[in-house]
Amino acid sequence: MHELRTMLLRSCMALFLAPLLLAACGEQRETTTPTVGPITESVYASGVVKAQGQHTVYPTVSGTVTALLVQEGDTVKVGQALLTIDDRSSAPGTRIAEAQLRLLEQNARESGPVLSQLRLAVVQALEKHRVDSLNYARQQALWDRTIGSRNELDQRKLAYTTSEAALDRAKEALAETRQRLRTELEVARNNALISTAGNEDRTPRSLIDGLVYDLLIEPGELAAPQKPIAIIGSATDLFLELEVDEHDIRHVQPGQHAFITLDSYAGKAFAAEVTRIIPLMDERSRTFKVEARFTERPPTLFPHLTAEASIVLRTKEEALTIPVGFLFEGNQVLTGTDERTTVTLGARDLEKVEVLSGIDANTTLYKP
Repeated sequence: MHELRTMLLRSCMALFLAPLLLAACGEQRETTTPTVGPITESVYASGVVKAQGQHTVYPTVSGTVTALLVQEGDTVKVGQALLTIDDRSSAPGTRIAEAQLRLLEQNARESGPVLSQLRLAVVQALEKHRVDSLNYARQQALWDRTIGSRNELDQRKLAYTTSEAALDRAKEALAETRQRLRTELEVARNNALISTAGNEDRTPRSLIDGLVYDLLIEPGELAAPQKPIAIIGSATDLFLELEVDEHDIRHVQPGQHAFITLDSYAGKAFAAEVTRIIPLMDERSRTFKVEARFTERPPTLFPHLTAEASIVLRTKEEALTIPVGFLFEGNQVLTGTDERTTVTLGARDLEKVEVLSGIDANTTLYKP
């Protein structure tokens, strides 16, 4: 009976002490010591692959797409037609503009019917003025010799002045009509050019030598100026468009090296170089656009591939480093269970940070 009581007492004590032992084990903090090795400070950026000159094509007129003249993946030259749009509403206007131009070109010629008729009127008025001038001169000579009547002289003079005024009016009519027809012809030519441009608008063309990456419309669909129809960009010149946080942009400069990872090439990083910084922050995302070019290009690239970049700011071969997780409150570490030590920090990456002073390689650190 005594032995049974002893066994029960031991069992109860074991059950009582087990949680305490487990709690004591759980209180043991993770520790580490600083290590000496290389560290690379970098800035993280994310973005996409883009083609040089990549742009979305929009039509400038509305109408039904009658034919696609290219397909996805086709190489196109600058000015090459992409598709045709049937804009029937502008066809009558084009024919009217062309007809007006032909009519005015005919009338504005010196040999045309309008100017020929006015020139003939000038010739007739000139001949009448010549005859009336001679008759007036003869009558004036007779009057000077007291031959003839005053009434006959006045009639000859009236006929002369009337024909002289008629000649002036004929000349003015010819000059004014010539100028008016030339002005109308210029207007008609401009209208015809506008109409021709409208015809060109019904055939959207490529702005660059490049590749058709996507066609966004099919024959029979309605094209409209606010609706994209194609995406075109360089077939060979592809670059990276990255977004850098506003807090990091001051460290980034053209010429810095970067390492790029792509989802389509998992586990491999490609070398690149920062080539351009767009000095305007996107107010919505609070980021700056940074462009980079591959110095070690992947075998196959496509626009809009997702990319992540590590832009190298500086590299130190022998640095005293600690894991980032052992820092707290910015620049403090635990060198004892309750002992705080302030340290001076240097370069850092995603996993570790350089310590310049405050601790040494033999200091034991406790994880907060």
